[in-house]
Amino acid sequence: MWGKIEANKIKELYNNPVNLVDAKGTVHPKSYFQDNTKLETFNVYPVVNKNSMPVKSFLYYDVEETFAWKSANKNIERTYTATAKSLNDVNEVWTKAEIDDGSAPSGKKANDPKLDEDGNQRVKYGLKTLLTKEVKSQQSSLLALTDKWIVRKAEKGTAIPSTVTTWRDGIRSAATTMQTKITDASDFDAISALFDATYNSSGILTAPAPLYNFPSKPDGMPE
Repeated sequence: MWGKIEANKIKELYNNPVNLVDAKGTVHPKSYFQDNTKLETFNVYPVVNKNSMPVKSFLYYDVEETFAWKSANKNIERTYTATAKSLNDVNEVWTKAEIDDGSAPSGKKANDPKLDEDGNQRVKYGLKTLLTKEVKSQQSSLLALTDKWIVRKAEKGTAIPSTVTTWRDGIRSAATTMQTKITDASDFDAISALFDATYNSSGILTAPAPLYNFPSKPDGMPE
């Protein structure tokens, strides 16, 4: 990534090389982006990262990037900023910024509760609620694959094959274990660790990540 500087300000950013046009109107090839010395004649400089984007960006609220021209280094510095999502649910309130910019209803004060159209408190779900909902959703989707056997049993008395029963029990058991791990997580790092698989010194997977680790569909599953 590169950026064009004018009057010590970033005028434009380039995600990919482009043809450059000089003051005489001469078009120069994209290959110029392979040579920082040539780029400098067009006041175009490389972007360097000050830090890294969070690997598990889904555990954060909006991840933003800002750019700053560093004349001494002749580069543009990119900084990622992100706020970790809270573990627990939080009641939404009007902020001072929303009061000041007029986005809040007239008469509202900072920290007044935000209400939905029915007058109920609006809630921003925390990670524990969000991840638990996802576990339950995946559990429901997996169980639905064999729900037909439950219907057949209820309507016709058709026996449920043991393979089906075993898999369904395994799905429920895995979901319960995952929900317990989510509930027991004491802080953000503990939640983050639930997405980490374990590898040995040779880089071979020894244990999958604790979350979303449901048993696979067994061989010989009856249709």
